[in-house]
Amino acid sequence: MTRKFLLCFPLRVGNIVFGYMLIIISLAVMAYNLYCLGLTVVPQSDDTSGNQTTTTPHEGKFRNWEHLEQLFGKGQESLEAAVTMIYYLSYIVISFFLFLFTCLFLCGAYKANHCLVSTFFAYSFVHLFLSLVLLVLEATSRGYLQLGLLLASDVLLIICLFGVKYLMEAIHAGNIYSRPGEVLYRYEY
Repeated sequence: MTRKFLLCFPLRVGNIVFGYMLIIISLAVMAYNLYCLGLTVVPQSDDTSGNQTTTTPHEGKFRNWEHLEQLFGKGQESLEAAVTMIYYLSYIVISFFLFLFTCLFLCGAYKANHCLVSTFFAYSFVHLFLSLVLLVLEATSRGYLQLGLLLASDVLLIICLFGVKYLMEAIHAGNIYSRPGEVLYRYEY
């Protein structure tokens, strides 16, 4: 075994495992928020008589904003419904983008493609800025558990970006483990 194999093979495999973990997490977040969005859109039946009402398990999430009735008048319920839908849609959109760019990253890690890996690296900073919207929504609605999970996931993403940066440098320099006859897709600066 050469030094090249011992140093670069764990880097490539570690980033592939990181990519699979991000795909699973993004699909789980997307599926859960699609389910919650479906619960807010489809009215639920509360009583045994079968009358349709518009109550959902998540209807009280944004009710703790003070003085909404003074600002928006009688349309407070429709405002709560719109904010709740925007909340779930923002999670769905961000997790969908994370899924797409993680698939690109995973293909780049498999094929040692510098362009695909650097695309994910650039998207990660956009992802951090997109999650600021969710951080504000969670802070204003007092969703402290979700706020903690968002902060932990952003810190974990920042830590994992160091491994992605080293993978980009290894692909660019050609110091990455490759199977015999494998072509490295790298470009020169």
